[in-house]
Amino acid sequence: MTKLQTEPGMPGKTKTKTVPTLQDKYLKKPTTYKKPLTKKKFKVETYAVENQGERIVLYADSGLGKTTLVSLIEGVVFIDLYGGSDKIKHPVTGKPLSYIPGIETFQDVRDALQSPEIFEDYRTVCIDTVTRLEQIAEPWIFANILASKGRRVKHLKEYGWNEGYYHLYNAMRLILQDCDNLIHLGKNVILIAQSSPTKVANAGGEDFLKDAPRLYDGKPSNVAQVVEWADHVFRIGYLNLSVEEKKASGTTERAVYTYPEVHFIAKSRTISSEFPVIRFESPQDDSIWKFLFGDK
Repeated sequence: MTKLQTEPGMPGKTKTKTVPTLQDKYLKKPTTYKKPLTKKKFKVETYAVENQGERIVLYADSGLGKTTLVSLIEGVVFIDLYGGSDKIKHPVTGKPLSYIPGIETFQDVRDALQSPEIFEDYRTVCIDTVTRLEQIAEPWIFANILASKGRRVKHLKEYGWNEGYYHLYNAMRLILQDCDNLIHLGKNVILIAQSSPTKVANAGGEDFLKDAPRLYDGKPSNVAQVVEWADHVFRIGYLNLSVEEKKASGTTERAVYTYPEVHFIAKSRTISSEFPVIRFESPQDDSIWKFLFGDK
């Protein structure tokens, strides 16, 4: 025990107060743990993922054919958050694309993802775009999460101490969890994103920029969260692009990059590194999906 003296400097009125120390509080009575009645048993198995879907992120600058490329997948349905997919026809058949009407808010997206019966006749679900989804997550956060002292806020920074961006990170994690439920039901999930340069901290020299999906990339980073979640991160870009004296030159031929370079993010867990670049020569070119899905 520790004795503290109060009211110093007042003769005859000195009081003492006994305060328990941390040792008194936590070590006076040793903690005991009850042994479980039954012991959990384990065994070794092999992964059975044949019936699971693929987690795919596809990103590029506007106009490079992200939605068109995804539309080439047989049995795909769009959650269209920009309202631009209605102007795109299937590049082979010329037919309109399939989508879910009425989705406007972050909660609408969650409700749709949590309704697997909607997707019974479809193999692939595409959110177009996850960049827009992150933006509409903010009003949902403001409506559902109070700041300190029960305050309502109108900006993430008003939560204070970077707390708002943790709320944004957690909101996007809810979306990924909803997507995982569809993955386990055998559905592929594609998150389309706009492209944006992000700064990379370089412990061995100067920081540098690289292209990545356009999401919040502070702390905590939604770019990192989504990239880590995905089985595949594909980037559409131009082939043979070179820059001299701040002027870009090359061809307008497009390609899908499946493996990273210093200046952009990409990855694939199943496509061989022998194929880091797959051509996307025309709107009808579905080479990337043949590599990924084969005859599925």
